[in-house]
Amino acid sequence: MTSPIQPSSRLAVYVGVDAGGSHTTVVLADQARQVLARVDGPASAMRPGGGKKSAAVIADAVRRAANQAGRELPADWMGVGAAGAGRDVEQEELQEALMETGLAGEVRVVSDGEAALRSAFGTEPGMLISAGTGSIAYARDPGGRLHRAGGYGWQMGDEGGGYWLGRQALAAAGAQRDGRGEGSTLGSRLLGALGLRDFDDLVRWAATATPGQVASLAPHVLNAAQEGEQVAQMIVGEGAAALGDLVRALLTHFREGPVALATGGGLLRPDSPLLIALRSNLGADPVALAHRPVDPALGALALAPKP
Repeated sequence: MTSPIQPSSRLAVYVGVDAGGSHTTVVLADQARQVLARVDGPASAMRPGGGKKSAAVIADAVRRAANQAGRELPADWMGVGAAGAGRDVEQEELQEALMETGLAGEVRVVSDGEAALRSAFGTEPGMLISAGTGSIAYARDPGGRLHRAGGYGWQMGDEGGGYWLGRQALAAAGAQRDGRGEGSTLGSRLLGALGLRDFDDLVRWAATATPGQVASLAPHVLNAAQEGEQVAQMIVGEGAAALGDLVRALLTHFREGPVALATGGGLLRPDSPLLIALRSNLGADPVALAHRPVDPALGALALAPKP
């Protein structure tokens, strides 16, 4: 006589991941989508051909989240919002690499901007402008269609993002050295922030700096602008104008305004000079800044099928 089959006692596990250019955030939730654990890790943004590398960073963070929550893997479902994964090729590459880890029975990969938009507005219409290491704008129009502007990487765009701001500060330091343009304290500020002795050290540092390292200079530019440094304020104003252009490019998909606009990314926090300048830049446009919580990891989790 055979024993009756016992139902599985394994608890359901759902995972949401924000795979960013400066850090990774993982949330692990139960079947009701109640978050049980949240952990952070190093950057895991997607690069062409870099799916396995990104997946390894994500996998480590997911395992730590499962350990923190006391839940077993593999997860039933994993959603990932990844920087650098705005196109099908990169999404498919990262999805395949994550499936190979055995972390989840099902994986869905979208761009980090789409995940952030989902966290702010759910499935309702709205717009998101985000400035972190890079910059991007996303929108869902009243018909439910998704649109994006920008987010093409440090070589082709990302104006107003962290790399762009850091790069402008380095250029200002060079101009100050040569006596070109307005005088600026940005060069000395960067030396202090990086622990370097002189301008030649800064040139050597910049020659080998990664985009992420250059982006790490952005907070010093914002601090300088907040303290009244004129060149820093000019850089921030130009960055805000570029972000405003991304917003205006997406406004063409809305017939009526004002359109709710959420902000995301570490450079657009409420007291940021960049956000203040962006608000001023958009003053004549039919947008209404929406104070919505933007959490791409939760946005990725929200993409899961309904229980």
